[in-house]
Amino acid sequence: MKISLVLLLCLFPNFLWAQFTAGVDDTINPGVPVTLTASYGLIGNEVATTDDGVEGPFPIGFDFSFFGNIYTQFYIGANGWISFSPNPDAKGRRDAFAVPSAADYNPKNCILGPWQDMDPGQINSPYIFYLTTGKAPVRSLVVMWCECPLYATAMRDSLVTFQIILREGSNNVENHIMKKPSVDWLGNKATLGLQNITGYIGMAVPGRNATSWRAEKEAWRYSPSSADSFLVASIPYHLQPVTPGSKISYRWYQGSEFISDQQSIVVTPSQTTTYRAFCSVCSGDTFSAQVTVHVVPYIPNAFTPNGDGLNDLFTITGLPKENITQFNFQIFNRWGQLVFLTRDIMEGWDGRSKGEYCPTDVYFWVIYWEDNKKTKVTNKGMITLVR
Repeated sequence: MKISLVLLLCLFPNFLWAQFTAGVDDTINPGVPVTLTASYGLIGNEVATTDDGVEGPFPIGFDFSFFGNIYTQFYIGANGWISFSPNPDAKGRRDAFAVPSAADYNPKNCILGPWQDMDPGQINSPYIFYLTTGKAPVRSLVVMWCECPLYATAMRDSLVTFQIILREGSNNVENHIMKKPSVDWLGNKATLGLQNITGYIGMAVPGRNATSWRAEKEAWRYSPSSADSFLVASIPYHLQPVTPGSKISYRWYQGSEFISDQQSIVVTPSQTTTYRAFCSVCSGDTFSAQVTVHVVPYIPNAFTPNGDGLNDLFTITGLPKENITQFNFQIFNRWGQLVFLTRDIMEGWDGRSKGEYCPTDVYFWVIYWEDNKKTKVTNKGMITLVR
Protein backbone atom coordinates (compact mmCIF):
# COMPACT_ATOMS: atom_id res chain seq x y z
CA MET A 1 0.00 0.00 0.00
CA LYS A 2 1.34 3.44 -0.94
CA ILE A 3 0.13 6.77 0.39
CA SER A 4 1.49 9.99 -1.05
CA LEU A 5 3.44 12.19 1.35
CA VAL A 6 1.76 15.16 -0.32
CA LEU A 7 -1.63 13.69 0.60
CA LEU A 8 -0.49 13.17 4.18
CA LEU A 9 0.59 16.80 4.40
CA CYS A 10 -2.83 17.86 3.11
CA LEU A 11 -4.58 15.72 5.71
CA PHE A 12 -2.40 17.05 8.53
CA PRO A 13 -1.35 20.61 7.60
CA ASN A 14 -0.42 21.65 11.13
CA PHE A 15 2.10 19.10 12.34
CA LEU A 16 2.96 19.34 16.02
CA TRP A 17 6.66 19.13 16.70
CA ALA A 18 7.45 17.51 20.01
CA GLN A 19 9.63 14.86 21.59
CA PHE A 20 9.57 12.71 18.47
CA THR A 21 12.63 11.48 16.65
CA ALA A 22 13.40 9.25 13.69
CA GLY A 23 16.85 8.49 15.11
CA VAL A 24 20.30 9.87 14.44
CA ASP A 25 21.94 10.24 11.05
CA ASP A 26 24.16 7.37 9.91
CA THR A 27 27.19 7.09 7.67
CA ILE A 28 27.70 3.79 5.87
CA ASN A 29 29.28 2.12 2.89
CA PRO A 30 26.82 0.85 0.27
CA GLY A 31 24.86 -2.25 1.24
CA VAL A 32 25.33 -2.05 5.00
CA PRO A 33 22.00 -2.82 6.73
CA VAL A 34 20.91 -0.03 9.05
CA THR A 35 18.06 -0.11 11.56
CA LEU A 36 16.09 3.13 11.87
CA THR A 37 13.81 3.47 14.90
CA ALA A 38 11.25 6.20 15.46
CA SER A 39 10.36 7.05 19.04
CA TYR A 40 7.92 9.36 20.75
CA GLY A 41 8.12 10.36 24.38
CA LEU A 42 8.34 7.98 27.29
CA ILE A 43 6.47 4.78 28.08
CA GLY A 44 3.51 5.34 30.40
CA ASN A 45 2.40 2.99 33.18
CA GLU A 46 -0.78 1.16 32.21
CA VAL A 47 -3.81 1.24 34.49
CA ALA A 48 -6.49 -1.39 34.02
CA THR A 49 -9.89 -0.72 35.55
CA THR A 50 -13.55 -1.63 35.29
CA ASP A 51 -16.59 0.39 34.31
CA ASP A 52 -17.01 3.16 36.93
CA GLY A 53 -14.04 1.77 38.89
CA VAL A 54 -11.48 3.51 41.12
CA GLU A 55 -7.84 2.38 41.19
CA GLY A 56 -4.82 3.23 43.32
CA PRO A 57 -3.02 4.57 45.12
CA PHE A 58 -0.23 5.41 42.70
CA PRO A 59 2.89 7.51 43.42
CA ILE A 60 2.90 11.14 42.27
CA GLY A 61 6.70 11.17 42.30
CA PHE A 62 6.96 14.45 44.21
CA ASP A 63 5.17 16.46 46.89
CA PHE A 64 2.09 18.17 45.50
CA SER A 65 0.01 20.79 47.31
CA PHE A 66 -3.74 20.73 46.63
CA PHE A 67 -6.04 23.09 48.52
CA GLY A 68 -3.25 23.62 51.06
CA ASN A 69 -2.56 19.95 51.79
CA ILE A 70 0.53 18.01 50.69
CA TYR A 71 0.09 14.69 48.87
CA THR A 72 2.50 12.07 47.50
CA GLN A 73 0.01 9.64 45.95
CA PHE A 74 -3.19 9.70 43.92
CA TYR A 75 -6.14 7.59 42.76
CA ILE A 76 -7.64 7.19 39.30
CA GLY A 77 -11.36 7.06 38.56
CA ALA A 78 -12.45 5.34 35.37
CA ASN A 79 -14.73 8.23 34.43
CA GLY A 80 -11.98 10.76 33.85
CA TRP A 81 -10.90 11.93 37.28
CA ILE A 82 -8.06 11.67 39.76
CA SER A 83 -8.14 12.32 43.50
CA PHE A 84 -5.85 12.45 46.50
CA SER A 85 -8.24 10.40 48.67
CA PRO A 86 -9.59 6.83 48.14
CA ASN A 87 -13.25 7.89 47.64
CA PRO A 88 -14.65 4.34 47.93
CA ASP A 89 -18.22 5.64 47.72
CA ALA A 90 -17.49 7.02 44.24
CA LYS A 91 -17.24 3.53 42.76
CA GLY A 92 -20.19 2.92 40.50
CA ARG A 93 -20.90 6.64 40.08
CA ARG A 94 -21.33 7.73 36.47
CA ASP A 95 -23.57 10.83 36.31
CA ALA A 96 -21.66 14.07 35.88
CA PHE A 97 -22.14 16.39 38.85
CA ALA A 98 -21.59 20.12 39.25
CA VAL A 99 -18.80 21.26 41.58
CA PRO A 100 -18.77 21.94 44.42
CA SER A 101 -20.70 18.91 45.61
CA ALA A 102 -20.51 17.48 49.14
CA ALA A 103 -22.70 14.44 48.36
CA ASP A 104 -21.22 11.26 49.85
CA TYR A 105 -21.26 9.38 46.55
CA ASN A 106 -19.35 12.06 44.60
CA PRO A 107 -15.53 12.08 44.80
CA LYS A 108 -13.84 14.79 46.87
CA ASN A 109 -10.31 16.12 46.86
CA CYS A 110 -10.38 15.56 43.13
CA ILE A 111 -9.67 16.86 39.64
CA LEU A 112 -12.27 16.17 36.97
CA GLY A 113 -10.61 16.33 33.61
CA PRO A 114 -13.38 15.81 32.40
CA TRP A 115 -15.79 13.65 34.40
CA GLN A 116 -18.12 11.83 32.03
CA ASP A 117 -19.39 8.26 31.87
CA MET A 118 -16.51 6.34 30.25
CA ASP A 119 -16.00 2.65 29.66
CA PRO A 120 -12.25 1.85 29.92
CA GLY A 121 -12.97 -1.84 30.52
CA GLN A 122 -13.74 -2.34 26.84
CA ILE A 123 -11.71 -4.51 24.48
CA ASN A 124 -8.25 -3.08 23.61
CA SER A 125 -7.80 -1.80 27.15
CA PRO A 126 -5.95 -0.37 28.96
CA TYR A 127 -6.89 3.15 27.94
CA ILE A 128 -5.42 4.92 30.98
CA PHE A 129 -1.72 5.66 31.56
CA TYR A 130 0.34 7.70 33.99
CA LEU A 131 3.97 8.78 34.23
CA THR A 132 6.10 11.18 36.24
CA THR A 133 8.40 13.09 33.88
CA GLY A 134 11.20 15.63 34.16
CA LYS A 135 13.67 16.30 36.95
CA ALA A 136 13.33 18.02 40.32
CA PRO A 137 12.30 20.68 41.04
CA VAL A 138 10.09 20.91 37.92
CA ARG A 139 8.69 17.41 37.49
CA SER A 140 5.23 16.66 36.13
CA LEU A 141 2.74 13.88 36.72
CA VAL A 142 0.85 13.08 33.53
CA VAL A 143 -2.33 11.00 33.70
CA MET A 144 -3.73 10.19 30.27
CA TRP A 145 -6.92 8.71 28.86
CA CYS A 146 -6.12 7.66 25.27
CA GLU A 147 -8.96 6.83 22.86
CA CYS A 148 -11.09 5.79 25.82
CA PRO A 149 -14.65 4.82 24.83
CA LEU A 150 -17.38 7.06 26.17
CA TYR A 151 -20.23 4.97 27.48
CA ALA A 152 -23.17 5.08 25.10
CA THR A 153 -25.60 2.29 24.33
CA ALA A 154 -24.92 2.23 20.59
CA MET A 155 -21.87 4.50 20.35
CA ARG A 156 -18.89 2.66 21.86
CA ASP A 157 -16.79 4.10 19.02
CA SER A 158 -17.06 7.60 20.54
CA LEU A 159 -13.55 8.04 21.95
CA VAL A 160 -12.08 10.64 24.28
CA THR A 161 -8.40 11.57 24.70
CA PHE A 162 -7.08 13.97 27.33
CA GLN A 163 -4.43 14.50 30.01
CA ILE A 164 -4.50 15.73 33.60
CA ILE A 165 -1.11 17.18 34.53
CA LEU A 166 0.25 18.11 37.97
CA ARG A 167 3.20 20.51 38.02
CA GLU A 168 5.82 20.33 40.77
CA GLY A 169 6.75 23.60 42.43
CA SER A 170 3.94 25.74 41.03
CA ASN A 171 1.30 23.18 42.11
CA ASN A 172 -0.61 24.05 38.97
CA VAL A 173 -3.12 21.63 37.49
CA GLU A 174 -3.62 21.41 33.72
CA ASN A 175 -6.18 19.75 31.46
CA HIS A 176 -5.26 19.14 27.83
CA ILE A 177 -8.11 17.74 25.76
CA MET A 178 -7.33 16.32 22.34
CA LYS A 179 -10.92 15.33 21.71
CA LYS A 180 -14.14 14.94 23.67
CA PRO A 181 -17.09 14.20 21.39
CA SER A 182 -20.78 14.41 22.19
CA VAL A 183 -22.78 11.27 22.91
CA ASP A 184 -26.47 10.59 23.31
CA TRP A 185 -26.13 9.29 26.87
CA LEU A 186 -26.97 11.01 30.17
CA GLY A 187 -27.48 14.23 28.24
CA ASN A 188 -23.80 14.33 27.25
CA LYS A 189 -23.14 16.10 30.55
CA ALA A 190 -19.52 16.43 31.62
CA THR A 191 -17.58 18.42 34.24
CA LEU A 192 -14.17 20.02 33.85
CA GLY A 193 -13.09 21.31 37.25
CA LEU A 194 -11.87 20.44 40.72
CA GLN A 195 -13.02 20.50 44.34
CA ASN A 196 -11.58 20.26 47.85
CA ILE A 197 -11.64 17.47 50.41
CA THR A 198 -14.99 18.50 51.89
CA GLY A 199 -16.77 19.10 48.61
CA TYR A 200 -17.84 22.59 49.72
CA ILE A 201 -15.25 24.46 47.62
CA GLY A 202 -14.86 23.87 43.89
CA MET A 203 -14.07 25.59 40.62
CA ALA A 204 -15.01 24.66 37.07
CA VAL A 205 -14.18 25.86 33.58
CA PRO A 206 -16.94 28.23 32.44
CA GLY A 207 -19.64 26.34 30.55
CA ARG A 208 -18.13 22.99 31.57
CA ASN A 209 -19.89 22.31 34.92
CA ALA A 210 -22.19 19.29 34.43
CA THR A 211 -23.33 20.69 31.08
CA SER A 212 -23.45 19.28 27.57
CA TRP A 213 -20.34 20.22 25.59
CA ARG A 214 -17.71 18.93 23.23
CA ALA A 215 -14.09 19.96 22.80
CA GLU A 216 -11.12 19.49 20.52
CA LYS A 217 -7.53 20.57 21.19
CA GLU A 218 -8.18 22.91 24.08
CA ALA A 219 -6.39 23.28 27.42
CA TRP A 220 -6.96 24.86 30.84
CA ARG A 221 -4.82 25.68 33.85
CA TYR A 222 -5.85 25.88 37.52
CA SER A 223 -3.36 28.03 39.43
CA PRO A 224 -3.63 28.13 43.25
CA SER A 225 -4.21 31.70 44.45
CA SER A 226 -4.77 30.70 48.09
CA ALA A 227 -5.34 27.57 50.14
CA ASP A 228 -9.01 27.67 49.13
CA SER A 229 -9.00 29.02 45.61
CA PHE A 230 -7.66 28.50 42.09
CA LEU A 231 -7.53 30.81 39.10
CA VAL A 232 -8.89 29.15 35.95
CA ALA A 233 -7.40 30.22 32.61
CA SER A 234 -7.22 28.97 29.03
CA ILE A 235 -3.72 27.95 27.87
CA PRO A 236 -2.23 26.62 24.60
CA TYR A 237 -3.02 22.97 23.93
CA HIS A 238 -0.05 20.61 24.05
CA LEU A 239 -0.08 16.97 25.13
CA GLN A 240 2.92 15.82 27.10
CA PRO A 241 4.93 13.17 25.22
CA VAL A 242 3.81 10.04 27.05
CA THR A 243 3.61 6.94 24.88
CA PRO A 244 0.21 5.24 25.32
CA GLY A 245 1.19 1.63 24.67
CA SER A 246 -0.11 0.27 21.39
CA LYS A 247 -2.24 3.35 20.71
CA ILE A 248 0.48 5.04 18.74
CA SER A 249 1.05 4.33 15.04
CA TYR A 250 4.06 4.93 12.78
CA ARG A 251 4.57 5.48 9.06
CA TRP A 252 7.86 5.70 7.13
CA TYR A 253 8.42 7.36 3.77
CA GLN A 254 11.32 7.46 1.35
CA GLY A 255 10.57 10.58 -0.63
CA SER A 256 6.85 10.36 -1.36
CA GLU A 257 6.77 6.56 -1.25
CA PHE A 258 5.30 4.81 1.79
CA ILE A 259 7.68 2.04 2.89
CA SER A 260 6.59 0.78 6.32
CA ASP A 261 4.09 1.08 9.18
CA GLN A 262 6.49 -0.39 11.76
CA GLN A 263 8.30 1.55 14.46
CA SER A 264 11.66 0.17 13.28
CA ILE A 265 12.76 -0.48 9.73
CA VAL A 266 15.91 -1.94 8.15
CA VAL A 267 17.28 -0.11 5.11
CA THR A 268 20.28 -0.72 2.86
CA PRO A 269 20.58 2.37 0.66
CA SER A 270 23.12 2.43 -2.14
CA GLN A 271 23.25 6.24 -2.10
CA THR A 272 22.61 8.96 0.48
CA THR A 273 18.92 8.86 1.36
CA THR A 274 16.65 10.80 3.70
CA TYR A 275 13.78 8.97 5.37
CA ARG A 276 10.82 10.68 7.05
CA ALA A 277 8.82 9.17 9.87
CA PHE A 278 5.36 10.13 11.09
CA CYS A 279 3.57 9.04 14.22
CA SER A 280 -0.03 9.49 15.26
CA VAL A 281 -0.84 9.53 18.98
CA CYS A 282 -4.26 8.23 20.00
CA SER A 283 -5.47 8.71 16.40
CA GLY A 284 -5.08 12.46 16.89
CA ASP A 285 -1.88 14.50 17.17
CA THR A 286 0.56 13.78 14.35
CA PHE A 287 4.32 14.33 14.55
CA SER A 288 7.07 14.20 11.95
CA ALA A 289 10.85 13.76 11.95
CA GLN A 290 13.50 12.76 9.45
CA VAL A 291 16.82 10.95 9.42
CA THR A 292 19.50 10.78 6.72
CA VAL A 293 21.69 7.79 5.93
CA HIS A 294 24.83 9.15 4.29
CA VAL A 295 26.43 6.65 1.93
CA VAL A 296 30.18 6.88 1.34
CA PRO A 297 30.50 5.24 -2.09
CA TYR A 298 34.23 4.65 -1.91
CA ILE A 299 35.34 1.28 -0.48
CA PRO A 300 39.12 0.73 -0.62
CA ASN A 301 40.35 -1.87 -3.10
CA ALA A 302 43.79 -2.21 -1.49
CA PHE A 303 45.44 -1.88 1.92
CA THR A 304 48.92 -2.27 3.40
CA PRO A 305 48.91 -3.98 6.82
CA ASN A 306 52.59 -3.32 7.54
CA GLY A 307 52.24 -1.65 10.95
CA ASP A 308 53.17 1.87 9.84
CA GLY A 309 49.86 3.26 11.08
CA LEU A 310 48.69 4.08 7.57
CA ASN A 311 46.05 2.01 5.80
CA ASP A 312 46.72 -0.94 8.09
CA LEU A 313 43.10 -2.09 8.35
CA PHE A 314 40.44 -2.90 5.80
CA THR A 315 37.13 -1.73 7.28
CA ILE A 316 33.55 -1.19 6.22
CA THR A 317 31.97 2.10 7.31
CA GLY A 318 28.84 2.01 9.46
CA LEU A 319 28.17 4.61 12.18
CA PRO A 320 26.73 4.69 14.76
CA LYS A 321 27.41 1.02 15.39
CA GLU A 322 24.28 0.52 17.52
CA ASN A 323 22.13 1.04 14.41
CA ILE A 324 23.93 -1.68 12.45
CA THR A 325 22.07 -4.95 12.97
CA GLN A 326 22.73 -8.51 11.84
CA PHE A 327 25.99 -7.37 10.28
CA ASN A 328 28.22 -10.11 8.87
CA PHE A 329 31.52 -9.32 7.14
CA GLN A 330 33.51 -12.16 5.58
CA ILE A 331 36.75 -12.30 3.60
CA PHE A 332 37.85 -15.26 1.44
CA ASN A 333 41.09 -16.06 -0.35
CA ARG A 334 41.19 -16.95 -4.04
CA TRP A 335 40.51 -20.62 -3.20
CA GLY A 336 37.29 -19.76 -1.39
CA GLN A 337 38.68 -20.35 2.09
CA LEU A 338 37.35 -18.09 4.86
CA VAL A 339 40.19 -16.01 6.33
CA PHE A 340 38.27 -13.40 8.32
CA LEU A 341 34.81 -13.07 9.89
CA THR A 342 33.28 -10.39 12.10
CA ARG A 343 29.83 -9.24 13.16
CA ASP A 344 31.15 -6.00 14.58
CA ILE A 345 31.02 -3.07 12.13
CA MET A 346 33.86 -1.41 14.07
CA GLU A 347 36.26 -4.33 13.59
CA GLY A 348 38.49 -4.32 10.52
CA TRP A 349 40.74 -6.93 8.93
CA ASP A 350 44.41 -6.56 9.76
CA GLY A 351 45.58 -8.98 7.06
CA ARG A 352 45.92 -12.00 9.35
CA SER A 353 44.09 -15.30 9.57
CA LYS A 354 44.23 -17.34 12.79
CA GLY A 355 47.13 -15.17 13.92
CA GLU A 356 49.20 -15.78 10.79
CA TYR A 357 50.03 -13.11 8.22
CA CYS A 358 48.24 -13.57 4.91
CA PRO A 359 50.35 -13.16 1.79
CA THR A 360 50.07 -10.41 -0.77
CA ASP A 361 47.16 -11.35 -2.98
CA VAL A 362 43.64 -10.45 -4.07
CA TYR A 363 40.89 -11.39 -1.58
CA PHE A 364 37.14 -11.36 -1.86
CA TRP A 365 34.83 -9.79 0.70
CA VAL A 366 31.08 -9.98 1.23
CA ILE A 367 28.57 -8.32 3.56
CA TYR A 368 25.25 -9.92 4.22
CA TRP A 369 22.37 -9.85 6.67
CA GLU A 370 19.77 -12.43 7.51
CA ASP A 371 16.07 -12.01 6.88
CA ASN A 372 13.59 -14.70 8.01
CA LYS A 373 16.52 -17.14 8.31
CA LYS A 374 17.55 -16.58 4.70
CA THR A 375 20.89 -15.10 3.72
CA LYS A 376 20.68 -11.97 1.61
CA VAL A 377 23.89 -10.63 0.05
CA THR A 378 23.93 -6.85 0.22
CA ASN A 379 27.40 -5.99 -1.07
CA LYS A 380 30.60 -7.67 -2.19
CA GLY A 381 33.92 -6.80 -3.79
CA MET A 382 37.67 -7.42 -3.96
CA ILE A 383 40.51 -6.14 -1.82
CA THR A 384 44.24 -6.39 -2.61
CA LEU A 385 46.54 -7.03 0.34
CA VAL A 386 49.95 -5.42 -0.26
CA ARG A 387 52.94 -6.08 2.00
